[in-house]
Parts: sequence; structure tokens; C-alpha cells
Amino acid sequence: MIDLVIYYILGSLISSCIIIIWNFSGISIHLLSRFYKDKFIVTVLDMGDAIAEKHPTISELLYCPLCLGFWVSGLVAGLFYYFNNLNWLFIPCCAFSWPLIIFIFFKLLDEKV
Repeated sequence: MIDLVIYYILGSLISSCIIIIWNFSGISIHLLSRFYKDKFIVTVLDMGDAIAEKHPTISELLYCPLCLGFWVSGLVAGLFYYFNNLNWLFIPCCAFSWPLIIFIFFKLLDEKV
């Protein structure tokens, strides 16, 4: 049982870290700006706006911490499930609860930045 608690906390921190890095660093600019060479992209907001002009649904998926957090949480929980032989219910439990933890971290850091 203690293993599940450790996996849960570790997975929520990993998922939060991925979302925070994606939204507060320039990694999304470096990975996606090559598809938008006609735009002058300096900040993450510029990148989100450039994507939103052509693909509004994809932009919301990539820059909404709850939307992307759900999919990242599901992926991380799936990897934990696969490599640690956990119960399959670990995946939906994490996929629906970790985004809230991610969103709390996101809002705390968003106020400071």
C-alpha cells in the first residue's frame, strides 16, 4: 500500500514538472516554432497565439494546464502501471486527480512569475 502512495506522489510531481516546464520555459517555442516560421515568436504566449490562429483546438490542448495535464497524467500513470505491475485502476484515478494538483502548482507559480 505504501508503494501506491509513493507512486501517486511521485507521479503527480513528475506530471506537474512536465506541465510547468512546458508553460513557463521556452521548450515549447523551440519544439514548435519551426512549424510557424512566418511568425515572430518570442514568448510562450506568442507561440500559443500562433497555434491558435491556425488550430484553436490544438492550442487549447497544448496550453491549458488542465487539458494537457489530463493527458500527461494518463501517460505517466500508464507508464507507472506498465513498469510496476500495478492495478489498472491506478490509471483513471491518477488521470482524473493529478490535473487538479498540476493546476494548483500552475496557479501558485503563475502568481509569482
